Amino acid sequence: MPGLSKAAMQGLIENALKSMLDPNVPAEQLSEFFSRDYRQDVDGTTLDYDGFIAHAKDLKKSISSGKAIFEMMMFDGGNVADVHIIEATKTNGEKIKVKVIAIFTIGDGKITRVNELTHLLSGSPEDRNMGSRTSH
Repeated sequence: MPGLSKAAMQGLIENALKSMLDPNVPAEQLSEFFSRDYRQDVDGTTLDYDGFIAHAKDLKKSISSGKAIFEMMMFDGGNVADVHIIEATKTNGEKIKVKVIAIFTIGDGKITRVNELTHLLSGSPEDRNMGSRTSH
């Protein structure tokens, strides 16, 4: 089965992050973009699919809006490396800005793995783990 085109992979990632950062989109709806065997390694923390959904729920509760600004993407087969900036407004009105360097693996039309490093550019020091935080 041939893989997705570069444009389709880019669209998948952009739409996944848009949905992730929209508090009005239920976290469970992310299954449209992420496979059930999804694994995320971010800043030394590993989340499986269920952990990722818990993280998404926590994130959506803590922000009123957010967007991803893509600075670059590079494609190698089913892998996409990118640099993007997350800008979000927390429910308390505080602004947060995070630089993300990520490598996405895509299989069967969904994101199966993300390996990422995040760097808090602005915001509260307590938000340094915003990329992997869960309530439990």
